[in-house]
Amino acid sequence: MGERFTTPKLSQLEAMLWPAIENTIPELLPTDYSQWDEFLHASLIELQSQLQSVPGDLNNRSWGEKNATQICHPLAMALPTFLAEPLCMPSEVQGGDSNMPRVAGPGFGASQRMVVAPGHEAEGLFHMPGGQSGHPLSPFWGAGHADWMRGEPSPFLPGETRHTLTLTAE
Repeated sequence: MGERFTTPKLSQLEAMLWPAIENTIPELLPTDYSQWDEFLHASLIELQSQLQSVPGDLNNRSWGEKNATQICHPLAMALPTFLAEPLCMPSEVQGGDSNMPRVAGPGFGASQRMVVAPGHEAEGLFHMPGGQSGHPLSPFWGAGHADWMRGEPSPFLPGETRHTLTLTAE
């Protein structure tokens, strides 16, 4: 494979990797190894070492630790950390992955979920990470985000009017 080899960023890497492992193709082994069993054993030892380097009981570890949300307002990237933090939703462990029905990663995922059938709108549901408002000082900043995180239904229909916004031209 050589020193310059880097793993390709392909969404279906597993589909290419498994046949290489199952068929033990020697040309695809990293140069430090002469046999696939040796390489796989070393990989498992390295993974175990990485997992044990993080505090906590190894038996209680989960995919969600690696896949915790990192949802921030776009302006947060341009600000120092102390100013950016209020522009971010709380980081929480989550399920999902890029190749799962619940598409979710630390900085990407379903931006909204809606399920509604014509004639049954009252039974529909709606989810939106970050809430209904992109303005951090709005009372609706983060509204509904917890439902999105937990996968709990928020009503699709708006309900009774509680606030009115009137735009006027002057």
